Amino acid sequence: MRRTPLHRVVVPVVALVLSHAVAGAQSNSRDNMTGVWALTNARIETVTKGTIDRGTIVIRNGVIEAVGATITPPADAAVVDLSGKTIYPAFIDLTSSMGLPQPAAGRAGGRGAAPAPFLLPGQEPEVTTEERVVGLEPDRIIAEELRIAPADARSARDQGIGAVLVAPSRGLFRGLSALVPMRDDTAARWIVKTPVALHVGYQTVPGDYPSNLLGVIAYQRQAFYDAQRHAALMERYKANPRGMPRTAHNAELEALVPVVKGDVPAFVAANAENEILRALALGKEFGIKLTIVGAVEGFRAISALKAARPPIVTVDFPQPSQTTGWQYQYATRRDPSDSATRIAAATKAIEGNAAALNTAGVKFALASGGLAANQFMENVRKAITAGLPRQVAVEALTIRAAEAAGVDAQLGSIEAGKIANLLVMQGEALTPGSRLEGMYVDGLQYDVVPAPAAGRGGRGGRAGNPPQMREE
Repeated sequence: MRRTPLHRVVVPVVALVLSHAVAGAQSNSRDNMTGVWALTNARIETVTKGTIDRGTIVIRNGVIEAVGATITPPADAAVVDLSGKTIYPAFIDLTSSMGLPQPAAGRAGGRGAAPAPFLLPGQEPEVTTEERVVGLEPDRIIAEELRIAPADARSARDQGIGAVLVAPSRGLFRGLSALVPMRDDTAARWIVKTPVALHVGYQTVPGDYPSNLLGVIAYQRQAFYDAQRHAALMERYKANPRGMPRTAHNAELEALVPVVKGDVPAFVAANAENEILRALALGKEFGIKLTIVGAVEGFRAISALKAARPPIVTVDFPQPSQTTGWQYQYATRRDPSDSATRIAAATKAIEGNAAALNTAGVKFALASGGLAANQFMENVRKAITAGLPRQVAVEALTIRAAEAAGVDAQLGSIEAGKIANLLVMQGEALTPGSRLEGMYVDGLQYDVVPAPAAGRGGRGGRAGNPPQMREE
């Protein structure tokens, strides 16, 4: 919890472990990032500048003011003795739908019961009062919709997650994402960055066009072609408006213009090998700054990923029966005698995806894929067991995730001038027996509590079946 000391005090490490009731009640009044902390005598894993065996971090108004082995705590700081503890940058999850409203009941895929006509981007409807279809909204600004519940933020913090990138989990054009700190109060007021990217997928629109994969691809490409033309018309009018008709305002196309101009990246959800290759081809065709999100079959597309921007690799491991080639085998195979052996081999390959990419020299960030926070961390440990070096996993959850989101000047490592999102650990992060003992988010101190057994649908996570590796 936040303290505003009138004089310099020494706070023992046990003060980090406060009751949830007290922290929750007091955190409701937090409206800024005031306060000065000096975290002393800790082992500091900076991630980008090596390890400080025994050092001090000074936090002022939510920002790291100083870090080093010879830092003297300021006179106005609350001093926390962290002898025997290790401080890491807080983790970042780049795949979350936390805090988004659920679509209203009614028409499949839509926000309400009224049917909406099919329109290509740039085509105006005859009636402008129809409900829009969720998933066909490139101009959807996620930052304007966020309502982060304290319980959801707390469940993420309990696993060491200090910020999440929020975007809808399904749809063709899902909207413009926002990176949000995991603080109890007014999280949406303290958004780290918006927009981060336009989020794109290959899901169909149930009961409407595009209702199959070919329709999705056609719609997607036509939208980008229209955005290119719209951008050209806008530039031409801006250069010499005299005697030229004005370009009609179209929010959807204008949201796509920064993407085709390379000013805003596109995060494309692609898990299966064919999806990965198709998405990368799309980025090349339109000159888009495209990042693959998912890549759970990245080990099948290593060459393509090596030539692309670093992907965001999720650890939402699919069942073998949901991966490329196995759907057909499971449907047709009659002899189950070697089924266990084959499943074990496929599971090993799936959980070893990140390790295979790392061995091949592909840099990547790690993300949950929408799993509950405790399952997210459990699956990262499975990836480590499958061969991913622990230090690479830490980097993929911190500085590489920050780089993917374009916020590496603000988050992802422990450096002066960066936001004070920190973990206080007993032991080394992501190792058996290690324990998270406290967190700082925006310089605000939070306690943590043991998480329930790993699973889906926890606070801040999503419920449902594992991701389908289908083409439609």
